[in-house]
Amino acid sequence: MLAELFVYAASYRATPPAFRPHLGEAVGLWARGQRQTRAWAPHLANSRGLIDTTIDDLTARRTVVVLGSGPLFDVPVESLCRTFKRVILVDRIHLSTVGQRIDRYPNVERQWRDLSTASNPDALDFLEAIDDLDWVISLSLVSQLARAAPGAGRQVVDGHLDRLAALPCPATLVTDLDYRVFNRHGVMLDTADLLHGRPVPRSGLRWKWEVAPFGEEGHHTRRVHSMAAWPDWRHA
Repeated sequence: MLAELFVYAASYRATPPAFRPHLGEAVGLWARGQRQTRAWAPHLANSRGLIDTTIDDLTARRTVVVLGSGPLFDVPVESLCRTFKRVILVDRIHLSTVGQRIDRYPNVERQWRDLSTASNPDALDFLEAIDDLDWVISLSLVSQLARAAPGAGRQVVDGHLDRLAALPCPATLVTDLDYRVFNRHGVMLDTADLLHGRPVPRSGLRWKWEVAPFGEEGHHTRRVHSMAAWPDWRHA
């Protein structure tokens, strides 16, 4: 709890006032990641590995934008900073903890933005103003945007995925597909489609992410997300 309070306080001043209401949730996510290092390790390794592998396939490496960069758990930011001339991290919240990894790199910048098309249909228009944009990465973001827009989940999912598909540069997508809650006997107690009925291709990588092991959200329950990823969503 003390660590969470410290991170919150250290992040507060640097956070634009309009985004401060989201600070508590972001600190909570960071704290869960600290608690669940072992459970999250396979998922984070898959996400970072996909990004590292995709770097090798890019012919131009000027500017890369990471949408939903968060606490950088799943971002090999060091590889990006060494490879690209400019690295732009975009999210509603950038905690003070990310500074420990990026402050040494002069070519990385943070942008505070609400990326949900529910509140702003033009949320991704800022990408058009980046003349030297060579790569966009969307990391475990789509389902979070949909969750924050009750009643408009499918609209938000479609808006984000369709915009990625229309980009003039490669667009790497990592997303949750659904979640399932199990008890200690392996019986499924709950499930939900996190893309709200949006069909996705069978291609791409698939894996499971144990977001909440036993004891995290309930003593006798665990929540597991089905993940999917495409190196370039435009050609999925």
